[in-house]
Order: sequence, then structure tokens, then C-alpha cells
Amino acid sequence: MHAIIHLAVLAVTVFLLARLLPAVRIRSAGTAVLVAVVFSLLNFFLGWLVRVVLFVPAVLTLGLLFLVMPFVVNTFMLWLTDKLVASFEIESTSGLLVSSLVITVVNAVFYAPLVSAVSRGYGYESSWV
Repeated sequence: MHAIIHLAVLAVTVFLLARLLPAVRIRSAGTAVLVAVVFSLLNFFLGWLVRVVLFVPAVLTLGLLFLVMPFVVNTFMLWLTDKLVASFEIESTSGLLVSSLVITVVNAVFYAPLVSAVSRGYGYESSWV
């Protein structure tokens, strides 16, 4: 259920980005859903690889890269999504960076309650008891 809600939030975010940023174009609302699914699948299957590649540079920067790693990974995955989905287009680098920043912030806000619950020792299991 959590993943479906996240996909919906991501699709709405992509839809709004396409409406607010001239550099981001989608063909329809269905395209926003497709972009959310492709972006999420790429993040799931390739995101770990980008994080592994960035691990050594992150250590060499004394951990500073770890602070922006979600943004870097989202930027790469969004660029790849643009290349894979024909009905989705980001025309400029600035559009890509702004879109990636917005998606990174939305993801951080979406996952903040989950991270907070896990850090306090609560998980999904405790909500069912």
C-alpha cells in the first residue's frame, strides 16, 4: 500500500512539474503515471549501482557527497526516464535539475514519517498490533 501511495504522489509531482516548468513535457496524465512507474523501477533496479559508484567519492569528500546523493541519484534516474519514455521530455539541464530537486524534496517529505518511526524503534509491524 505504501508503494502505491508513493507512486501516486510521484505521478502528481511529475504532472505538476509538467504544468509549472516549460522545460518538462508530458503527453497526458497517464504519461505522468508511466513516468512514476519507470522512475521507481529504475531507482529500485539501478539506484543501488549509482550509490555504489558514488561511495568512494563520497568518502573522499569526507561524507559531504552523502548529503546530496539522493539528489544525484534522482537526477540520473530522471534523465534515464526521459530517454526511455517517449511521451516524457525534459528539454534543458536546468529543467532536469529543478525537477530532480523537487522530486528529491517530495520523497524526503514522504519518507520522513517512516524514517522517524524506524529511528524510534517502530516499524510496520507495530501498527498492526
